[in-house]
Amino acid sequence: MSTNPAVEQRIAQALTENAESLDLTNLRLERVPESVRELTGLTRLRLPFNRLAEVPAWLGELGSLHELNLTGNRLRSLPDPLASLVSLRELYLAGNAFKSVPPCLRSFGSLNVLDLSDNHITVIPEWLCEYPFLTLLDLHGNLLESLPASLGDLSALTRLDVADNELWDLPESLAGLSALEELDASGNNLDEVPEWAQHLIDEEDED
Repeated sequence: MSTNPAVEQRIAQALTENAESLDLTNLRLERVPESVRELTGLTRLRLPFNRLAEVPAWLGELGSLHELNLTGNRLRSLPDPLASLVSLRELYLAGNAFKSVPPCLRSFGSLNVLDLSDNHITVIPEWLCEYPFLTLLDLHGNLLESLPASLGDLSALTRLDVADNELWDLPESLAGLSALEELDASGNNLDEVPEWAQHLIDEEDED
């Protein structure tokens, strides 16, 4: 399927200008145009609200990326070569069809923001605690019945959203997150909000 000429024109302009940012939001793309591969200086690549069922392995060659936005597509997995994107600071994967957290994410040790909301994820892997700089973790709208105690190791976390899952309780280890300012656990199976979490939750979020 050929790429929309307007899309190619936008990419060509980015090449001419040595642009650091490329925004291809809501353009009905079914694939990432091959010409994006030439934009090796990109720090921000935004592809939300398209029709992507996969992303190419060569995306891992864009080693300068700080932000990758793939929100609102049809993704079920990410290719392993994306593990090369070790400079990523912000990763947005909301509104896709992930049933598990893609393994390549384990390499993104510099992440500040990780949005996995509105997918079909059932388990959060223990290694998700290995993000020393993560300040925002959004897991709302998945199928989680529990959270790993290791999330209590995310010492920089200021916001945690686990709303609209199937959680029965919250790990007590989260009480040790001294930087945490906001916790949304609404829309779960919690009998009550733990005492340690009450100051983090707005009254309107409580059942």
